[in-house]
Amino acid sequence: TGSSRMKVFLPVLLAALLGVEQAHSLVCFSCKNQKSNLNCLTPTMCSDSDHYCVTVSASAGIGNVVDLGRTLNKFCSPICPGPSVNLAVVSVGTHCCQSFLCNISAAGGGPQVSATVLAIGLLLSLLAVLLQP
Repeated sequence: TGSSRMKVFLPVLLAALLGVEQAHSLVCFSCKNQKSNLNCLTPTMCSDSDHYCVTVSASAGIGNVVDLGRTLNKFCSPICPGPSVNLAVVSVGTHCCQSFLCNISAAGGGPQVSATVLAIGLLLSLLAVLLQP
């Protein structure tokens, strides 16, 4: 029956999602010069020499008076780039992390989501779709 196959499929799916975290190559989100984090959610398999997922968020402006925009970059890297910089006109936030898709946040140093939380969220979304009448 369909429900018995579902009972077997879900634990296998969850195990597969969590198992990816244990793989040798790191997987990070990547993007280049984007304005929105929605455009920065493309998973990329890093090379064996890459040990970090990096998020660099840069914004320019003068306080709340002049906003010159913001750019977001995400990538794999063998090293963690330099520290965050906050000058009067330019702010650059850099955040490094070392686990599966850990650079989901747009903030340089903002809240991070673990692979387990991502897997559970994906599983719940899948369940909601499959259980619809």
